[in-house]
Amino acid sequence: MKMVVLRRKKELKYGALVVSGLSLLLGLLIYVAIIGFFGVNPLDALTSIARAFVTPTVVKDLLVLSMLGYALLIAFKASLWNIGGEGQFYISMLPGIVFTLYLFNPEQGAAIPPFAVVLLSVIGGSLLAAAWAALAGTIKAYLQIDEVPVTVIMNYVVYYLLNFLVWGPLKGKRTFGYLRTDEIPGVYRLNVRLPMLYISDPALSFLYSIARQVAYYSSFLMGAFLAAVFVWWVFRFTKLGLYVRIMGSNPNYLRATGVNTRALAVATMALSGAMVGLAGSLYLLTELGRLPYELERQTAGYGYLAVLVAWLSLLDYRLVPLSAYIVSALRNAGTTIQVAGLGGVEQTLILIGSVLLVYSLTRFLIEYEVKVEW
Repeated sequence: MKMVVLRRKKELKYGALVVSGLSLLLGLLIYVAIIGFFGVNPLDALTSIARAFVTPTVVKDLLVLSMLGYALLIAFKASLWNIGGEGQFYISMLPGIVFTLYLFNPEQGAAIPPFAVVLLSVIGGSLLAAAWAALAGTIKAYLQIDEVPVTVIMNYVVYYLLNFLVWGPLKGKRTFGYLRTDEIPGVYRLNVRLPMLYISDPALSFLYSIARQVAYYSSFLMGAFLAAVFVWWVFRFTKLGLYVRIMGSNPNYLRATGVNTRALAVATMALSGAMVGLAGSLYLLTELGRLPYELERQTAGYGYLAVLVAWLSLLDYRLVPLSAYIVSALRNAGTTIQVAGLGGVEQTLILIGSVLLVYSLTRFLIEYEVKVEW
């Protein structure tokens, strides 16, 4: 008797829904069980998670993670596992810091309009992130070194590179004793602030809170919309999108037709990195405003959360916003549940790990079947 593992010839009906549903449900149960060992009442934890789905603060994470989810989806479609979104996200902020604080600081008499500086920051950040991702793609394509450990290592290279710069040449002068860069001038910030209003009706008050969040992060909304349209256009109408999809399933066919799959891998990683860079640049100009020291201790972890967003969407660009909404709510819940000895980042990582563990198991069972031969 022997057991044989075979890829299913026919996809299971509703397999995608099963994978996503079980991953979330069982992953949440595992997370609740783990924090239960730290003394948290499981019912309280589930209540906090449920509330996180209807809080206005989910808007920011939803929009950022949608942008990043679309960015990683492009690489994942080609079976290029770009786990380096975290590093690409933060390295894309470097041009914005240099342009706004040093080259075109309005206090030093900048000669070009703020809009041009913002555009330069976004373009520069996207190009730098694209180059950083292309480096990982080159290592994968020409040296045949797996991109997963490479991109993870490159994340930490970015952490320590930016730490060195913040400690040294980019160290701020007006930081009130904190080790970080100066804050970028307000003229370059992209926030839109609606006034605070007292509204007695709870429903209207909630809707206005949502509207204030959407307005404040309107640059993220525009970025997420552009990312969605771009990904739809690439996979629907371009030869590149067709090649990327084929590369994810049958790269040997592409080679047989004369397509340079090495160059395609580098280009795909670069495109994915450029989209991550767009999100990172907008995040600097809208939310962060400066680079802190010991970045690895203060990161929001968006680059890693975006991996979960892309996978839970099952690489379907139509499901990315829904997946981003779910992950955003779970992240907010992880930062609000009080656990002795565990901070918000640790809880978020436990939650991600639990969901991805179940995702890996259910995805395997959906795509493969185990037969017993005598």
